Amino acid sequence: MKKWIGIGLAVIALITIAFIVAAYLYPTFREATRDIAIVILAVFQMIGAILTAALLIAILYVTFYLKRLTNNTVKTVMPKVDLLTTKLDTVIENTQSITANIKDTTASVGTTTNYVAEQVVSPMIRVSGLIAGVRAAATFLARRGEQ
Repeated sequence: MKKWIGIGLAVIALITIAFIVAAYLYPTFREATRDIAIVILAVFQMIGAILTAALLIAILYVTFYLKRLTNNTVKTVMPKVDLLTTKLDTVIENTQSITANIKDTTASVGTTTNYVAEQVVSPMIRVSGLIAGVRAAATFLARRGEQ
C-alpha cells in the first residue's frame, strides 16, 4: 500500500515539475493551461449540479413513497387497533365479573366456616370434653375401690 502511495506522489510531483518548466519556457502554455483548467472545473461543477439535482429528486421520491406507505399502513392498522380495544374491553369485563364471583364465593366460604365452627365444631368439642371428663371420673372412681 505504501509503495502505491509513493508512486502516486512521485507521479504528481513529476507532472507538477513538468507544468512549471513548461509554463516557464512557453508563456502561451500558461494561458492554454488556464483555459483548460477552467473548462475542466466547469465540467466538474456541471456534474456536481446534476448529481445534486438527482439526489434531490431521489429524496423527494423516497419522502412521498414513505408518506404514501404510512397513510396505507394507518388505514389498515387503525381498524385492527379498534378491534383489539374492543376485545380488551370484553376481557376486562369478564375479568371483573370473575373477580366479583370470587369475592362472593370467598364471603360465602367465610360465612359457612363461621357457621360450622359455631354450630357443629364447638358442640362436638364440648361433648368430647364432657365424655373425656366422665371417662376420667369413672376411671378414678373405679380405681378408688381397688385400693
